[in-house]
Amino acid sequence: MIPVNQQYLAAIRAPVRTDRITGTIQLADGGSLEFTADDLMSGSVTIDDQCVSGDELQFGCVYLGQAAFQLRTQLNRYRFYGGRLTLTYGIRLADGSWYELPLGVYTISEAERTALYVSIKAYDNALLLDKAFDGEALQGTPFQMLCRICEKCGLTLGQTEGELAAFPNAAETFQLDGEDGCESYRDCVGAIAQVLAGFGTVDRAGALVIRAFSAQPSTALGPEARTGATVADYSCRYTSLVIEGAQDFSCGDAAAGGLEMRMSDAPLFGKGLTGRNQAVADAVFAALSAIRYVPATLTMAGDPSLECGDRITLTDLPGAGGSAEMLVTHRVWKFRGRQTLKAVGRNPYLVGNRSRTDTALRRLQTQADQSRTLSYRFTNPVPVTAGTTQVQLCRIAFVTTQATTLLFLAQLPLSAQPAASGGTLLLRVAYYLDGTPLDFSLAQTLPAGEHALALCYPLAEVAANTSGIFSVRITAEGGQVTVGANGVQALLSGRSLVESSAADNNLQLEDRLPSPALAAPARPVLDSLTGQVSAAPQTPQRRTGQETLAPLRWTPAGPAVDIPAEQAPELEL
Repeated sequence: MIPVNQQYLAAIRAPVRTDRITGTIQLADGGSLEFTADDLMSGSVTIDDQCVSGDELQFGCVYLGQAAFQLRTQLNRYRFYGGRLTLTYGIRLADGSWYELPLGVYTISEAERTALYVSIKAYDNALLLDKAFDGEALQGTPFQMLCRICEKCGLTLGQTEGELAAFPNAAETFQLDGEDGCESYRDCVGAIAQVLAGFGTVDRAGALVIRAFSAQPSTALGPEARTGATVADYSCRYTSLVIEGAQDFSCGDAAAGGLEMRMSDAPLFGKGLTGRNQAVADAVFAALSAIRYVPATLTMAGDPSLECGDRITLTDLPGAGGSAEMLVTHRVWKFRGRQTLKAVGRNPYLVGNRSRTDTALRRLQTQADQSRTLSYRFTNPVPVTAGTTQVQLCRIAFVTTQATTLLFLAQLPLSAQPAASGGTLLLRVAYYLDGTPLDFSLAQTLPAGEHALALCYPLAEVAANTSGIFSVRITAEGGQVTVGANGVQALLSGRSLVESSAADNNLQLEDRLPSPALAAPARPVLDSLTGQVSAAPQTPQRRTGQETLAPLRWTPAGPAVDIPAEQAPELEL
């Protein structure tokens, strides 16, 4: 709801009001036309807007708001095409002053002539987003990506980075490119709005904004403020979220009895590491699970301050509850006529299994995603200079869903500057996978001047469900080589790859320590040895041993007997 004061609310709810509408058309040929309610056919002014495209709640819709009226004029109808339309609503307050409320900025796309008037249809500035997406990668936070889209489409972003910080995943880094299936920049805005758990639209000044479904009621409408209301006897609450793609991500509990939201076209959810993608999905589900409302259709006296995404409390309803809260998903406002507000939603009691057709289409989509060949591209944003110290030339992160073979190709224009005039240098190229050198390297002798090298390396038998970092490093012996900014054009392609992400959530740290200074070891000195050696023939001699034993004393059982020494036996050894 557009911020208004209490005087406006009192005047818009009064049984009798005095209001007016004014408009200005800047014609495409440079002319200008101003008109008031007297120049319009009675009851012809209608503004139609919505924030979902189906019959249930969804994130990521970017709908074109439409203004239609019948203008009494004699101008040629062809002068209106492409004109810029500005509408303003005014209501007289109790003190007699007028309160002005902008209704929006539109571009006229249809003008049909009748005898009395020209029937005009115009669309808001979301029409400018229907410009073909050129495939140039959009990379950064959602705020940075939206700023780039506005530059491409001639729009103004109506939110600051701080205002977008209140959305889930606003601080994450994403990437959209030509492989994501986005045909227009409106598709790109829708993909960004999905991860922010909101929808894209333009404000009353014509600036692009992302809005979330309101968590708090903006106003309460009793029986006196509404002319009719159809309210469902059930409420909508979401207990699970499923994001479908090459890899599915589920959040919540589908068996909890609530509704399930499915996103089958969500390009920003399936990139990078699985853990990071799951965290992004969990953040969206946290916002989704907080939404609870009752589907309803409401008619009332027109209040142009109400907008899509507003939460409105309906009071004094028959039944046990007595009140209900609806989320405005469709809005049709008529000047001096009835306004219709609608909140769509599925009945949780009638939600069953998916049809066989949906299941078959999902199976075909999965097979197509798995067999599609994807490519990771890399170029160096800053110049690279290499000498005797190894320098990283390129770095490509990848994620696989099945076992596959990858092929690395690169075109490398460089400038060689040998240290010696008229000499050459030796360029060495090494390949690394997750920081480990691979069993292949190149060496090329280069004279001074400009050169172009073609690099090719196959990564065979890469396992399924893995993430890795393939890098190329170079050294130059006998001089240095320089690669200019954006000079490297590298490509890593293969099947069963997950689409690339601007951030892989991997930190690569490298600490280079200086070589310790070692003193030269002292030369070992051995002490001098002296000795004499003589050589002469010798005759071997047999050595015998004899020893005389002392007198022995033999003590038998009987009396002791002494043996004289001269009678002692001799032993020969």
